[in-house]
Amino acid sequence: MGVRKKYKRKIVRSNRLFYWYVEPDIDDEGIIKLHIVSEDKKLIVTYEVGQHSIKNKPPFIVIIGEEFEGWTTEYIGYRRVLTPKWSDEIITPKWIGEMIDWSLLKDKENP
Repeated sequence: MGVRKKYKRKIVRSNRLFYWYVEPDIDDEGIIKLHIVSEDKKLIVTYEVGQHSIKNKPPFIVIIGEEFEGWTTEYIGYRRVLTPKWSDEIITPKWIGEMIDWSLLKDKENP
């Protein structure tokens, strides 16, 4: 089954279609989160908006889907992965593209 497209923005990276949207996470005290989903639902990630401004806390992304370069698929469940310090006060398609590209990189630099 495909991705529900209503209220989502499209972006194409690496010849693949992704959808993204920003909304409060009701299950996580209403924290504003960015959600990125590939059309085939293999890459699903969330990112808490505003992490760049929190001192002494490295930013992270939550991997929900089965596709994410740099780890084995033997583990089932959500994973938190440290990310580079992105400037995330304004969410732009350019930044979304950078995040998708980073998620698809095989050799990620340590943040």
